[in-house]
Amino acid sequence: MWQRHLRTALILGVVVALLGGAFWKPISVAWSLHEARGLLRDRESEQAVSVLLTAHRVDPDHPEVNYLLARGFRRLGQFKRVVEHLDMAEGFGWPAELIRLEQLMGAAQAGQLNASAPELYKFLSRGGDYGDEGPEVCEALVNGYFLSYQFGLAQPLLDEWQQAYPDDAQCYMFRGLFYENRSNPSKAVGEYRKAMQLSGNRTDIRLRLAEVLKKTIQYDEAIEQFEICGSEESSHPGVLTGLGQCYHGQGEIERAREMFERVLESSPEHFEAQLALGQLEETAGRPQEALRWLRPACRRRPSDTEARYSLALSLQAVGRQRQDGAVWPPPPANSGLSVAQALAWTTRRARAELTLTEASHHFQFVADAQQAMGRVQVWTDIIRSEPRNADLRFKIGRHLLKYDNPHHGLGWLLSVLEIDPSHAPTHRLLFEYYESQGKSERAAFHRKLADEADEAEAAIGESASSTQTGDQDDGR
Repeated sequence: MWQRHLRTALILGVVVALLGGAFWKPISVAWSLHEARGLLRDRESEQAVSVLLTAHRVDPDHPEVNYLLARGFRRLGQFKRVVEHLDMAEGFGWPAELIRLEQLMGAAQAGQLNASAPELYKFLSRGGDYGDEGPEVCEALVNGYFLSYQFGLAQPLLDEWQQAYPDDAQCYMFRGLFYENRSNPSKAVGEYRKAMQLSGNRTDIRLRLAEVLKKTIQYDEAIEQFEICGSEESSHPGVLTGLGQCYHGQGEIERAREMFERVLESSPEHFEAQLALGQLEETAGRPQEALRWLRPACRRRPSDTEARYSLALSLQAVGRQRQDGAVWPPPPANSGLSVAQALAWTTRRARAELTLTEASHHFQFVADAQQAMGRVQVWTDIIRSEPRNADLRFKIGRHLLKYDNPHHGLGWLLSVLEIDPSHAPTHRLLFEYYESQGKSERAAFHRKLADEADEAEAAIGESASSTQTGDQDDGR
């Protein structure tokens, strides 16, 4: 009897487990989708992706899960994952029109505007198709314009975005970034305040506001904003570094040092904290200690002129200290001084000279960078009236890659290839850059395209030469 009861219980247990699994799967996926939609709406893209990946493990064939994952990864700039999940969404029956729209937004956000912008503007002109995707389309286009440094094209779209969706916080966030780029911090502050008001005080927007206030030496309010951010993310490196820079600006050296050291405890290679701590030690008259932080900072970002200048100042101070320690003349042979003493004097003298030579090298780099940035400013002004001047964009990108910010330089070079995909100097420069960074696949890709462009140009030259020769023969 008990055996029969046991068998029945086991069967019931299996049935319950199976039914529970069958019911639980759609419920858990539905909850994840609901949560992810809200997170995406609130611009919490990383959290949304995390939730969706959990749902994807439960039901990898769900079309909406894959579609929203593609959107989340697009916002995060992970375009390979975008393609992967859009293909899956399409294969499992998600509407082709929405798939196409997401593909176009991905292309725009990656700076491929020639292929995507016309269709996206057509979508905006229709209005209301496929739900209210207008803000998402505007953001993708503006991202693309920012990435390719076509701010003149971004401005009218930002105005249209604001008029069509006046309650969209993300629009004001991008307007703030626009005015920051245009060196108009007061307008940027106003746009960020509006964005915070509409977003429910989003931390990323508040952090951007705090950064602008810090740069404009409004330290008290900047500290207030950083502290609010810190109450939510107390260990955020950007928050701690920003607070430290404000304290440094107010002369509170020890409080500033505490902030920077907290960042470096958890993130030892954090560039901004290394630079800030090095600058603090340099201004406090501790150049030797400053070198401890400035040398690795410059190795991490050798094109950063602020870091190079701070390093040069510290090296100069250390070099002069070493000179002061070796001011006495070399001892005569019969002075009675030991060989060790003479050697120590020679060593101090040599170290001082080497240190000052190194400082001079960095000072020269900064001087060259200032000249280069002056030319970049002139060229940037010209670009506003000649937005499709590929050669000028190349010059800007080349200078920024070497003297300012590689990320900005790469953005300008990307804009060159958007205008002229076969621009050989750009491909050659990108090959050299990626090779120096150890990114062999990207380097090989651009080298191949550079060689193909050179061969095509040579073929055109030979054809023109032969045509000219033929004309001369006909003239005879």
